[in-house]
Amino acid sequence: MGVKMSVEETKLTAEVSSIRELNLYLNAGWVLILSYVKHISDNQQPRFVIAWQKDEEPVYPEILDEWERREIRRSKNS
Repeated sequence: MGVKMSVEETKLTAEVSSIRELNLYLNAGWVLILSYVKHISDNQQPRFVIAWQKDEEPVYPEILDEWERREIRRSKNS
């Protein structure tokens, strides 16, 4: 059985908008506390609210993929 954490133990929250980002945060130690769908015109966008509940400093996953990191490096060198 998993570890039970209450929302009162939350130190910090963040919101992500993709399953890929959500999984990266969950793997880094964050927990999912809320999910909902944001409606914009005829569009529906998933949203996930995650929480950091550990006593140590929060761990932020690397969100950028290799192509994005390469483009950032290239633009810094221009």
